[in-house]
This record gives sequence, structure tokens and C-alpha cells, in this order.
Amino acid sequence: MNILSIDSALNNSYLGIEYDKKLYSKIIKTDKNYHSLYLISKIKEILYEKNIELKNISLITVNSGPGSFTGIRIALTIAKILAQELNISIIPLKSNEILLRAYNKKYLLMDARKDMYFFAAKDKIELIYKDKLPKNLNENELLVDRRTKEIFSSSCCYEDIDIDLSKTMIELAKDKYLKTENKEVFSYINAKANYIQTPPVF
Repeated sequence: MNILSIDSALNNSYLGIEYDKKLYSKIIKTDKNYHSLYLISKIKEILYEKNIELKNISLITVNSGPGSFTGIRIALTIAKILAQELNISIIPLKSNEILLRAYNKKYLLMDARKDMYFFAAKDKIELIYKDKLPKNLNENELLVDRRTKEIFSSSCCYEDIDIDLSKTMIELAKDKYLKTENKEVFSYINAKANYIQTPPVF
């Protein structure tokens, strides 16, 4: 399988291609979190640099959230269009399963604003209020973002340590694809955003 991975749900964007069992990847960083706007040009760039034709991609995986509303929407839209045009499978992954595996942690806590947090343990993720945060969490097993680090100061912060998430995404996608008999579940039609919280409307 030749796999394209796309992630712009978090503080950076991560693009990866596993082609002929070799991994090629890019981390996109911008000052004002506009990294998701460069996804298409960076996908073209990595394909051109590695002399890979888009038609030879056989599977796409994408981070469906939670995370940046705009980043999720852009990455998922690009992934779905490519999957439809190439007639290939798309495997959406959740931020929590990507991060927990990449950083080898048991729990994830991310700021969701308005005194709310995303709390994840393994594959389960939920939105909770600050006063409902789990007590007595082992901070050595906890992964946080920068805002949450203010509460759990000794925990590992994924925004302070750059790990290329492309490799983890591709590993997870291969695991899911190989373990799933009915490949139709990976149709672009079934790929949905994992917003958890409905975006506010003003």
C-alpha cells in the first residue's frame, strides 16, 4: 500500500507519504496557525520532490479531530476529494488515538475553551467541564497541550516536543485497514469530522 496521511487539526500540520515502504514527511509550521491553508501546495511539493504520481496512492488517512475546527474541515475536505477522485479508501483517525500512540501516554487532556476540556483514555474521548476533571491522574501517563499544562505542570506537552505524527498515522491506518473485512466502511462518504463540540454560531 502507498499511503498519504494528512493532519491539520493540531498546532502544526503533518503530511506523510509511505511509498514503496519508505516514509516521506513534512511538518508545516506558521506563526498564526495558518498551516492548514498550505496543505494542497505542500502535498504537490512532496509528490514532486519524491517523484511520486498521485494516481499511485492507494489509501488516504486523515486526522478528523478533535482540534482546530478550520484545520479539521480543510484536511478532511482535501482527503475526501482525493479519495473520491482516485476511488480509494479513506481512514479518519481521532486526535487522541494519534497522540496517545505517538507519545506513548495513557491519557490526553486538551483545552476546549470556555472552561471545558477534551479528556481521552485509549479510544474514548469526551468533553468535560474543568470542575469535572479526573482526580489523582498520574502525570507521567498524561499528555497535555500548552494551556492545560498550566494545571498539570509536570505532564508531557505535545506542543513542546515535535514528533512527526505522519508515521503514527500511517501505522494506525494500516492496522485498521488490515483488521477490517468490510472495506466499504472506508468510503469517502463515511468520513466525518470528530468535532465533539458543535461550533458556536453568532
